[in-house]
Amino acid sequence: MADARTDSVPILMYHRIATEGPPDLKRWRVTPELFDAHMNALHRAGYQTITLAEWAEGLVQRRPVRGKRVLLTFDDGYSDFLSGAIRILRGHDFSATVFLVAERIGKTALWDAAFGDCAPLLSWEEIKSLQEIGIEFGGHSCIHRKMTEMGSTELAEDTRRTRAILEEGLGVPVPTLAYPYGDQNEFVRRVVGEVGTTAAVTCEPGISKLGDDPLRLPRIEIVGDCTEEQLISLIEPAG
Repeated sequence: MADARTDSVPILMYHRIATEGPPDLKRWRVTPELFDAHMNALHRAGYQTITLAEWAEGLVQRRPVRGKRVLLTFDDGYSDFLSGAIRILRGHDFSATVFLVAERIGKTALWDAAFGDCAPLLSWEEIKSLQEIGIEFGGHSCIHRKMTEMGSTELAEDTRRTRAILEEGLGVPVPTLAYPYGDQNEFVRRVVGEVGTTAAVTCEPGISKLGDDPLRLPRIEIVGDCTEEQLISLIEPAG
């Protein structure tokens, strides 16, 4: 199976890996115990991870990827990725892509303020320690604003500034992003592409396949009560 090739990759979307938090945000929290069950289920099903950069390269070259692959993404850069997810990921030799809100690094998730206490976000020290063990990072805008609410000049500047902050901190190119709130359209995709974004993930449901627009990659949202059986059924639809 390791030598088999596939032309599709399910991209999973997680947010927080945590037990506690505002009740209205429960949908976007997966407990560490359930996350462990999810990763065990993926491992048993024969999945290995792929990074967004690797899949983007496959898309551009129209080249199937080797093995049975899944792409794990985490939006916003919550600090509980370090406390709740990384040990479990490393136990399976899994990689992940974390999308960072550039001007909120080391601060709190202000976009959650209407629901209660804002969770802390990864610091630069933590991000660099994760980078050293193979975690990939992408942009998630400067302050987590909807991109369709920006004009072309503001959107281009936000995308450039996000990349500049992340590239200075990480020391590597960061040409990928996740649209905040999944909010995007043809105009947004054109602008972010014109300023150098090579791959971007949406909240549109589906499994990514060769032939996809690299700036409009679908993802499968994993909600807080998703069982491991449901997870596998989402990425391996019957028939």
